[in-house]
Amino acid sequence: MSKIIEIFKKFKYELIWIYLFMLLTELSILATPFLLGKSIDGLLGGTYHWLVLLGLSYFLSTFFHYKRMVYDTKVYTKIYNNIVFNFLKTKDTDTSTKVARTEMANEIVHVLEGYVHYYIATIVTIVGSIGFIYSENWKVGILVTFAMILIILAGMVYYKKIQQSIRVRNNHNEKKANSLEEGYEQSISFFKRMRKLNIYDSTIQGKNWFLIGLIKNIFLFISIILLVLTAKDITIGSIITVYSYVNNFLISLLSVPVAIEMYTRLSDVLKRIG
Repeated sequence: MSKIIEIFKKFKYELIWIYLFMLLTELSILATPFLLGKSIDGLLGGTYHWLVLLGLSYFLSTFFHYKRMVYDTKVYTKIYNNIVFNFLKTKDTDTSTKVARTEMANEIVHVLEGYVHYYIATIVTIVGSIGFIYSENWKVGILVTFAMILIILAGMVYYKKIQQSIRVRNNHNEKKANSLEEGYEQSISFFKRMRKLNIYDSTIQGKNWFLIGLIKNIFLFISIILLVLTAKDITIGSIITVYSYVNNFLISLLSVPVAIEMYTRLSDVLKRIG
């Protein structure tokens, strides 16, 4: 992962600005279920100041998201070109491999642009949601904490198969240009095999998602029952708040298979392009 660290050092100020906007967006979104519950209870009691704060949180999340979007494309395209230029300057490889690996460089940028954003949102949601859940109902908090442990363990079930699938597919992808140069029959053979590899990869990912999604839905169902049975003098707004945070927390745990896929893809690409 030294390549990623090197990129962070070189473009640290640009990336810090992007991730700061992302963090502010997610903090605004995190506050929404709490403010929504308070707004409902407030409206039922004839007060409106919580509703004003709810509206402000919606505005801020939209505003910071906009600021990030108008800035980050300039940075990420600059990073991609920097990676490709350095690779082309130093690597003495055949044309087919160069074509494939310059395409693979997109994987690194995709991690910075997509996955890091995703995990900022996930970490904020997991930490913030579990805090709100424990503050409202510690029994539900313990339940969803147990769910987190099970989901992490379930995410490791298909790790080696996913790792192997990505490696085999990238090996095949490096032969793309050579296959096209060799004519129609070789080209057809290449794309048929790539289709099979993509189907296999998707099937493994699908099984991983199904297992984790099943655990998530079971624990969400149990959490709703536990909340209703154990809460005393709970308001309508509080029920909505706790349900929202439990749901958001469990959905964020679905990041486990995404993390596994991201790590294996990035590790394989970095080994190839150095």
